[in-house]
Amino acid sequence: MSKTAKFDVSIWYNEKSRHIHIAGGGFRSTVNADPESKRYHPNLFKKLARVLREQGKPAPTEN
Repeated sequence: MSKTAKFDVSIWYNEKSRHIHIAGGGFRSTVNADPESKRYHPNLFKKLARVLREQGKPAPTEN
């Protein structure tokens, strides 16, 4: 029996808040690159930003 669960998620960047939003599977959350924030996760933020850029969507600039 597999321990893996699959579900679709959507991501988008909010330029005003500078958060990347993640939604799917009945939840919504955010991640950002602000070390003072509870939502700070630089590795995930960078990876999600890359996905957005690769798909031609609004994204934060690379650091």
